[in-house]
Order: sequence, then C-alpha cells, then structure tokens
Amino acid sequence: MSRDWDVTRRSIGSLSIWLGTAALFVPRALPRLLGVDEVATRTDTALPLLVRLIAARNIAMGAALLVTPAPQARRTTEVTLLLTVLDAVAVLVARRGGDVARRSAGLSLVVLALSAAGAVRWHRR
Repeated sequence: MSRDWDVTRRSIGSLSIWLGTAALFVPRALPRLLGVDEVATRTDTALPLLVRLIAARNIAMGAALLVTPAPQARRTTEVTLLLTVLDAVAVLVARRGGDVARRSAGLSLVVLALSAAGAVRWHRR
C-alpha cells in the first residue's frame, strides 16, 4: 500500500498544484477551456475571484497530499473525495441551469469517478 499511495499522492498532489497555479494566473481562460460559457468568462466580474478561491483550495489540497504520510492517507483522501463530490454537484447544477457545456459536466463526473475509485481502493487495504 505504501508504494501505491506514494505514487498516487505525488501524482494527484502535483496535478492539483499545477492546475491551481494555472487557475490563479488565467482565471478566465481555464473555465472557458472547461466549458463555461464564453460570454460569461469575459463579462462576469465575480468569476476571477471564485476561480482563484478554488485554485487556492486546489493548491492547499495538493500540498496536503504531498506531505501526508501513508498512515494519514485515509483522512486526506476522504476530504479530497468530499470536495470533489461538492465540485461535481456544483457543475451539474450549473449544467442544469445552462451555464456550462456538457463536456464540463462530463469531465467533472470522470474526475469524481476516478477519485471515488482511488479512495475505495485505498480504504480496502
């Protein structure tokens, strides 16, 4: 388990930090890439702040994953999974309201499924 956790936590932690950093610097372009309405990404004044808040959370969770030793991995994965579920629900609600593209909802569900599968795998060991 220790070897599997080490590779996984480093991969997910690094990816979270890189995505969070990108979102800090291009808070309008990243949502557009993920399927948020192009007009909204140009005109919504709250969007950059919200994206940067989520980016800060991603960076913090990525750092937590990088420094979490294997015995504490269970709690870290539970928190990460909970946040991923909340993100997916928010995207699905936005999709239902017509604010995001289908690909954004699909991507959120894929990320949620992968996170859930990883959490279940680690918890079974």
